[in-house]
Amino acid sequence: MRIQKCRKGQIRILEAFFAALLIFSSLFLISAPSTNNDKSNSLYTVGINALLQLDSDGSLSKLIKNKDWNALRDILRQTLPSGIWFNLTILDGQGNQLNDVVISNGGKVSDTIVSVEYVCAASNPSYSIYTLHLQLARAD
Repeated sequence: MRIQKCRKGQIRILEAFFAALLIFSSLFLISAPSTNNDKSNSLYTVGINALLQLDSDGSLSKLIKNKDWNALRDILRQTLPSGIWFNLTILDGQGNQLNDVVISNGGKVSDTIVSVEYVCAASNPSYSIYTLHLQLARAD
């Protein structure tokens, strides 16, 4: 007895394989749209690192307690890299704004602004808590 070879579906299988190969290769060749997510993440990292550096030795809470806003602005200018705009707002534990002076290094330079929220606790006997809102933008 002779077994007959069935070759009717081979072309359709090859066609489906090449169609799938074409679709997957086009996905690799088309570049994904770029997003500002990497820039936002890097600005957030820069901002949180600057605030952590200032708070590591307790100088941040001392500046806030003494309401030395000009010194805080100057320290932020030195700590943050050049080309980065910042605006800092300081709130007390009840949510009242403490700084009556603008703590910033100029006007807004970009439409993409990253906001960093940081909680700072003073090491004095009254245990004051401050919430800092730092807004950052990269100069375009």
